[in-house]
Amino acid sequence: MHELTITESILSQVIAEGRKQNAARIRKIKLLLGEGMSIVPECVRFYFDMIKPGTLAATAKLEIETLPLRLRCPKCRAEIKEFVPACRCAAGVEIVSGQELTIEYIEIVASEKTTRFEKAKGAG
Repeated sequence: MHELTITESILSQVIAEGRKQNAARIRKIKLLLGEGMSIVPECVRFYFDMIKPGTLAATAKLEIETLPLRLRCPKCRAEIKEFVPACRCAAGVEIVSGQELTIEYIEIVASEKTTRFEKAKGAG
């Protein structure tokens, strides 16, 4: 059920940005979702379709790019496929990627013109 709360937060942020940009409507939302977040993309899509009617995003398409969980040894820097077993250094693991939950961009329609707003690189 945590996907509903997450989806509501995403939609709220997208609508706020759409209003800030004087959008007539939101056409598309692209999310980056790390496998390590334990979020089911199909649930996010289901809840998105359920809560978007009557909003600026009522006709928006939701694109979700799933990013793989990548781990490595902090000592020897070897890429590791799973938490256990780790590498032979036994130094544990660090997460390189796969914990993302990012709105990569939204496409808005301001009258008949489409504009894309991307999050600045390195911004949290």
